[in-house]
Amino acid sequence: MTFDLWNTLFIEKNYNEPRVENLRDALIGEGISRTHDEVMRAHEAATVRYNRVWAEDHLHLPNIERINISLRLLRAELPDNVKASVARRFGDAFIRDPPELNKGAEETIRSLSARVKLGIISDTGLTPGSTIRRFLAREGLLDYFSATVFSDELGYCKPDVRAFMKALELLGATPAEAIHVGDLLRTDVAGAKAAGMKAVWLKAKGAEKVEGATPDYIITSLPQLLEIEEIRA
Repeated sequence: MTFDLWNTLFIEKNYNEPRVENLRDALIGEGISRTHDEVMRAHEAATVRYNRVWAEDHLHLPNIERINISLRLLRAELPDNVKASVARRFGDAFIRDPPELNKGAEETIRSLSARVKLGIISDTGLTPGSTIRRFLAREGLLDYFSATVFSDELGYCKPDVRAFMKALELLGATPAEAIHVGDLLRTDVAGAKAAGMKAVWLKAKGAEKVEGATPDYIITSLPQLLEIEEIRA
């Protein structure tokens, strides 16, 4: 069984403020003065570009490229080593102020890990997979998962079937033997089904169905996974 990360295992958290301040501090350190609002607008524009590439091309836009987009909009430049440092601090925002686990997530994965192999398939945004693994290890959660697939390392984002097939390869499973759990119909459900897996939609309040993405099961909380007969068996 594989899981999405954001808004499935973790509750998504906004790190725009610390990341904007990190970029602004780097600019000031190089003698370049820009206001907080100017840097925020550039950062948000880079996020829009990332979201377009993610949604339309199913590709991961590297953090350095997102920083470069911001810098072009700010009509500024930074040395490569400074940009690399900013990119690291972007990821470290997650470690300094980690998100909350979704309700019932730890108990559910602990119970499932005793019976089936578990994996994570996650589109990472500005928090790299290496940082997420470090956090999971620190919290004693990494050992529950036999495979972790992150878009910044693979280069592809869900619903690209290569993300799902990579996880199955690491788990030593065929698509027919596997179930994916996630909150997004367009990426999690559609991608899993295209890969030949079954899919569980973790439906948020008010979420609507998407044409062409039909889950095998619908739940509203992770502990409900343990009530599905196919999983319980």
